Amino acid sequence: MFAKLYETDLGQILVKQDANEEGVPEVRFFFEPEDMGVCSVALSFSDTEAGWSESDKAFNDVDENKAIGIVSGVLERFLSS
Repeated sequence: MFAKLYETDLGQILVKQDANEEGVPEVRFFFEPEDMGVCSVALSFSDTEAGWSESDKAFNDVDENKAIGIVSGVLERFLSS
């Protein structure tokens, strides 16, 4: 599995495990707040065997509640700025 999709009170949250443009492993959260476009935030890891293992663990540990918590935290910080 490389992606998880959750239907939440915040809207859809897509969690995707991949590598960024530089090849660094990441777990990225996509969401679309009301009156905004699609936003994303990522947890990035080092491009090492340990970093890829940490990325796997982080992705596997994400459930709906954790996804909501991460997106809620991002929105709270962004909207309070």
